Amino acid sequence: MWHYFRIQKTPMYVLAAGSLGGLALLLIHMFNASPGQEPPLVAVVPGGGLTLDGLPTKWVQRRLQEAARVYFEQQKAGRKVQVVLLSGGTTHKPMPRDPHSGFQVYEAEGGARWLIREHKVPPEDVFEENWSLDTIANAFMLRTTHTDPAGWTKLLVINNAFHMPRTKEIFIKVFGLPPLPNGQYSLDFLEVPDEGVEPDALESRRAREAKSLASFRQRSASISSMQQMHAFLFTEHMAYSSKRLLKDREPVDPKVAESY
Repeated sequence: MWHYFRIQKTPMYVLAAGSLGGLALLLIHMFNASPGQEPPLVAVVPGGGLTLDGLPTKWVQRRLQEAARVYFEQQKAGRKVQVVLLSGGTTHKPMPRDPHSGFQVYEAEGGARWLIREHKVPPEDVFEENWSLDTIANAFMLRTTHTDPAGWTKLLVINNAFHMPRTKEIFIKVFGLPPLPNGQYSLDFLEVPDEGVEPDALESRRAREAKSLASFRQRSASISSMQQMHAFLFTEHMAYSSKRLLKDREPVDPKVAESY
């Protein structure tokens, strides 16, 4: 079942003296759509890890399988659909390398390759965000890189059960922050099973997720705009703030790393 949320703000506009036709053109420009054109459904797959040879992990493959199912099901019904893969990597372990080229493989790149080659999703409908390193920046960079400038307002976020509670709260928070140039976002959430995660790793990851969610709630309580979220990410968050360079990286519990 999809969990539905609508995030709406009433923007303020300054209009020069004009006609209703001018207002219509402004609204069309705001939503980046032609008259009568429905905004596309955007299936969003957050980052979730790669194997050592740059392939999506089993649990991420389950997300991608569901994204492909949604894509073809909605396309068959006549609706425009796009898929966005998120994340450059993770702070919990080094990025893998492609065994053929030797280049590093971004998480979004690995997911996009899997969708295109294994599930035959057309590449023109697959988009990547290859920069973020955690769920907060997944949402922030999705907004700033793709959805705000493209005018995509209808999102379906697909994730595993162990990661969904934190994902849901973060995306609702980030996509509710002003300014909202497109007027509103509607968010759906589609949960898939935790297939492929070893029981010990899953237990450790759930505990870490609960701790991270509590930390996010505390830190984000005072954040009320995209400007403030930007300041938090790049001055306080230890995945992105240059303050992280004052000390060496701390090791991560190997059991936890297995689920990234």
